[in-house]
Amino acid sequence: MNVPHDHGTRLRILRMLVALLDRPHGLTKRQLAGQFDVSEDTIKRDVIAIRNAGFILEQDNRYRYHFRINQPYRQLRDLLHFGPEDQQLLYAAIDQIDRNGKRAERLKKKLASLYDYRKLGHAYLGAPYLTKVEALKTAIVDERVVILRDYRSSNSDQVMDRSVEPFHLEPSEDLLHAYDLDRNAIRHFKMTRFARVETTDRAWANAGKHHVHTSDVFRVVDNRTVPVYLRLKVGGYNALVEQFPLSKAYLTPSGDTADEYVFEARVNHRFIGLTNFVMGNYHQVTEVVEPQELVEHLRLAGEKFLGNLGGGQ
Repeated sequence: MNVPHDHGTRLRILRMLVALLDRPHGLTKRQLAGQFDVSEDTIKRDVIAIRNAGFILEQDNRYRYHFRINQPYRQLRDLLHFGPEDQQLLYAAIDQIDRNGKRAERLKKKLASLYDYRKLGHAYLGAPYLTKVEALKTAIVDERVVILRDYRSSNSDQVMDRSVEPFHLEPSEDLLHAYDLDRNAIRHFKMTRFARVETTDRAWANAGKHHVHTSDVFRVVDNRTVPVYLRLKVGGYNALVEQFPLSKAYLTPSGDTADEYVFEARVNHRFIGLTNFVMGNYHQVTEVVEPQELVEHLRLAGEKFLGNLGGGQ
């Protein structure tokens, strides 16, 4: 009779390990008890068992658990690591079940979200990127203002320091959600675009305004969005998906013409990202169907481009 209970305990502890690894400084004893539908005394016993196994599990000043990195912790991270070979194998399996379907795309996105950003960083971005991620994570936990040194802004075409309150990280997407103190608004920042993170001793002053805002497929946060409708050739489809992977969910075969695709989505009203795509791949765009303001915007952008060329002669 004790076997099922023992099995349930071990399974819960393993799930606790995963939860605590996924959300360091994010869960208290009470929250864990609620998540696993057990008493706080049960969680207390589980914590003792985890510590007896050799893990250094600590609490911060808000009683939120976190691991101090040690060898067993590193081994568990490696055990839980979801590698690129695993990812590609599962992608291939999904394609066998539902190639190019919306359900398949959702499953692939979920798999991508499981990819360990530490491994991703080591493989593709290197130690400086991971250093920035760790500094931002610490600042979020400590609720401190940071300075993003030498941020390269595509919107302003300037390199400048940005003082922000960081509150949400998406390393796999190269995104930092932060409250910009200079603009008094939430902004998304690409972590590959700034040189380093400098943590200050200033505490957050705008925590009540920290909300994770969704971006459009071009990674732009904008409270005002407009629907767009484009028809693309195969090359345009490829270019859009490769440059902006989120766009794939909004692309469908035309149905009218072979080897032609339709892109329908709501995007930021300034058409940031979309403008560069269309102008750089105009020969692969069959038609900008709507809205008319996008057509006019592209016309003016084209005239400005040609004017700049003429001015350089």
